[in-house]
Amino acid sequence: MGREPRIKTNEAKAERLKAKGLPADVQNYSAPGIPYSEPEKPPTTERHAPTEKEELQTENRQLQTEQMEVHHHPDLHHKEKPWKEYLLEYLMIFLAVMTGFFAESYREHRGDRSKEREYAINIKKDLRTDTANINIWIPSLYKRVTSFDTLITCLEALGPIKNGSDMYYLARLSTRNSIFEPSDNTILEMKSSGSLRLIQNREIVNGLMDFERYIGQYNNLFDIEGKENMLSYPLLGELFDATVFDKMVGVVNKGLTEREYAGGSTLNMVRPPGNPQLLSYDKQKINLLVYYFHQRKSSFMGEMRRLTAQKELAEKLIELIDKEYNLEDE
Repeated sequence: MGREPRIKTNEAKAERLKAKGLPADVQNYSAPGIPYSEPEKPPTTERHAPTEKEELQTENRQLQTEQMEVHHHPDLHHKEKPWKEYLLEYLMIFLAVMTGFFAESYREHRGDRSKEREYAINIKKDLRTDTANINIWIPSLYKRVTSFDTLITCLEALGPIKNGSDMYYLARLSTRNSIFEPSDNTILEMKSSGSLRLIQNREIVNGLMDFERYIGQYNNLFDIEGKENMLSYPLLGELFDATVFDKMVGVVNKGLTEREYAGGSTLNMVRPPGNPQLLSYDKQKINLLVYYFHQRKSSFMGEMRRLTAQKELAEKLIELIDKEYNLEDE
């Protein structure tokens, strides 16, 4: 037979708790018939002495913290430099700045001289082209002056003439006018960009300015000659047969040479057949037409003088440029 469990009374439990050092009023008693289980004690944490490695790590962390918290202050009582050292530093900075300045100036100077020579070469080419064209224009203008003389002689007859075909040919040719166009692109570019300052030889600069002035004078004469040409149109229409003029001019697709352009472009014009005469021999109208032809002759001769002056100046400038820039072989 089994043994019956012994049932503890409250007093017995209290005594046992007291014996173990626990308060007697603890109510954590086991129920009747259930064995009593004492409460588990919380585990105790045992502290051990730090090792040498742990002490070293702790010291390092403290040292880093102290270094982070330290604020360094500059020494307010530093020793001043002697004035000679300040002077030496100033001179070194000054020399460095001046050296850079002179180096940059020298580089710009070399670039300007290169551009100057390039402009001089182009100016010389333009002047050579002008000289060659003027050698064509002056004889062409002189030829036009002589043709006007012949036409005036025909008109002064005040009656039928034997060479009516030549008279109509010269009258129709008189309405043609053409202008000499100089090769001044380089000079215009230099003036617009301010590069004319690159030319150091003052004699060359003055010569270029005179050349521009001669061109302006020629253009003024050409404008006057153009107005005189327009004034002769109504009189030509009243004195000459327009149907004859119409049959004299054809269409030519060929481009004009400088000589053909300067001479008034006769490529698409032929002399009329037969011996055509004037429609009217009105003395007053013929006299007025002769006057306009006379004025145009004077304008042609003025243009010849201006072109001659341009040619002489162009030749002088070419000589100066060759000497200044050693371009004899260019």
